[in-house]
Amino acid sequence: MAAPAASAVPQLNFGPEVTYILAAVLIITGLALAFKGHGLWSTVMSMIGALLGSAVGFLFGAALGGMVAGLVLALVGAVIGSILFTKLVKVALAFLVGVLAAALTYGLLRGGATFTGQMDPPLVGAILVLIVVFGISYYFIDDIIGIITAAIGGLLLALGLFLLGATAVTAGVAGLGVFLLGALVQTAAIKRKKLAHVRAAPTPPPPPPSQ
Repeated sequence: MAAPAASAVPQLNFGPEVTYILAAVLIITGLALAFKGHGLWSTVMSMIGALLGSAVGFLFGAALGGMVAGLVLALVGAVIGSILFTKLVKVALAFLVGVLAAALTYGLLRGGATFTGQMDPPLVGAILVLIVVFGISYYFIDDIIGIITAAIGGLLLALGLFLLGATAVTAGVAGLGVFLLGALVQTAAIKRKKLAHVRAAPTPPPPPPSQ
């Protein structure tokens, strides 16, 4: 019984051309996010919302009505997810940061990813981290948007280099360097933009002279 079940699982074997294209997309996207993420985050959040919405829609549709229903609900979920993440872009980005922090916490606490209906300690810790990080990120989102997008960009760049054959250490160092440099560049750009807005704000008229 195990052999037919295993053979039913599709094996994804990408050729070198697909690997190179995927690596190039990851590297270009990573560099764009690392150095220009504060201006691109709305578009990126829309794409992430579409991907998450399509994934959730496909899972529900496939479980309820098979492949066709899964594809239909995937399309519907992509549209809904894109709209929600675009309209609630700050909430979506803060939630994404919280999810990443929760996943890291769950891994560090050696969570088994086997859910038996009970809340194991790693899962409880991950949920608490999710709530705390989400709240902090949302409150300071305008100030740390450059750092967040630079971190995502560095991670994508490292993954792209790894696909091209770089060692994990080399890819990690390159991703860390791009993250640090991109965070500095974006933080400085955000400060200049805020300063420009302050200078461009109209000066209130002086109070009338007292009689």
